[in-house]
Amino acid sequence: MKRVVVPEFTSLHVSPPSPIPVGVLFILLGLCGFLAGLLARETLDPYTPRLLLAIGAIGLGMGLFILGMVKTGLIVHLCLIGSILDQWEGLDFIGIPFLTLSKILILMAGCILIVRAWMRPSIGSELKYPTPVIAHIPFSLVCLVSALAFGYSLTNSVRWVIAPVTLPIFAFILTQFITSGRQAVRLTQAFAIYSFFPIAVASAEILSHRRIGGSIEILTYGAADIFRVAGNFDNPNDFVVLILFSIPILLLWALRTTSLTARIALIGGVLLQGMILLKTYSRSGYLSLGCVFVAMLFLGRGRSRRLALAVCLLGAIAAISLPDVRERILSLVGIRPSASGASQALASLNYRKMLLAVGWNEFLEHPFLGTGFGNIGFEAKKYSSLLYQSSIENTYLEILAEMGIVGLTFYLGFVCVFAKVLLSGLRESRGEPLVEPYYLALACGYCGLAVNGLFDTNLVDNLPWVLLPLLLHLRPDETVET
Repeated sequence: MKRVVVPEFTSLHVSPPSPIPVGVLFILLGLCGFLAGLLARETLDPYTPRLLLAIGAIGLGMGLFILGMVKTGLIVHLCLIGSILDQWEGLDFIGIPFLTLSKILILMAGCILIVRAWMRPSIGSELKYPTPVIAHIPFSLVCLVSALAFGYSLTNSVRWVIAPVTLPIFAFILTQFITSGRQAVRLTQAFAIYSFFPIAVASAEILSHRRIGGSIEILTYGAADIFRVAGNFDNPNDFVVLILFSIPILLLWALRTTSLTARIALIGGVLLQGMILLKTYSRSGYLSLGCVFVAMLFLGRGRSRRLALAVCLLGAIAAISLPDVRERILSLVGIRPSASGASQALASLNYRKMLLAVGWNEFLEHPFLGTGFGNIGFEAKKYSSLLYQSSIENTYLEILAEMGIVGLTFYLGFVCVFAKVLLSGLRESRGEPLVEPYYLALACGYCGLAVNGLFDTNLVDNLPWVLLPLLLHLRPDETVET
């Protein structure tokens, strides 16, 4: 009997073409547009470079949008890079401003989320609502109402209110793009690596200008020069906020890895970032980073606690043995420094005291509702023409002065809810070698950020909100909760 072979028609099915090549093509066209625009700045009329740069931006945006629809983790990587670059307000390598990069990327993530919901309506029931974001909504509303009701300048008030109103929304959007604890671990490791990106860009700019001729010069003055180029030296706190998270991640990653080469590279990265911190002479940076490892002493266990103890001892020895660092820290308690930079340190400290006095006086005059969100800079000029800053460099006192007891109550309520979520997640990650080190590192970073708020206003920083979705997902995959 002859055997009849029935053809399998399912094998003739042709899958739809992948959109990845199209996205890559748009990105290449965008990069070509950027390159052409940059090269044309010196040779053509002023309108042609702008047109080429606009074409490059459109092409790059279209490519990233298409790839983000397919590779959802890509948009989180891009937002991490954007938020890190935002910490460097003065970074102007090849003339491209980075200040609003993360905001553009997160808006793109929001558009991707909307398109995905339109293509698959059931995604609405799968949305995750992070508890810290929900807890921040009352404070965001207070900021918005205060800015609109008491703002001396609508333009100024709207500019300041954008961050506390929109950053929780950004965290909510990014939370939807992370699906597991393993993915959160990879993103946390990627963030630690990306933290060197501005330093690498600044090094490239220095080398392109032939500022550094050899490795010895890099060791002697390269770190200070890199930071001067890579950051806004007038406000080193931007760099401090980054290393409050990157240094503990790098150290606990080095403690966990079994590769000797990786461990040496990670510890070397910690030393590099620590050396740059020393060159900033930032008193708030020294104290905030110290509080990170003090928190690790209390929150960590086993090897992580011993590591935190060793770092605290080494930090104390460095603070005592380095005259510049020692005297800048002692200046906080009123001891007059005698080093060459004494006058600058005292001037900075006296200026901060004047700002704090302005904030306290404004609170006493308007104890319940404050002077209005974003108004403290305008009010400070009434006391002295020398007070030109728009903040008083203290998050808690600034909230108290601008929004009174009402605003501070809502903000501290958010802080308490966040602390409860943080401790709950830490208990759930205990004993999980994959996620516990990274969760502990981020948790200690947020503790350092809370202390850093005593020395600077952190309400407008993107980085803590971009890292929040990572913290919420750094748990065993079967117990991920937001």
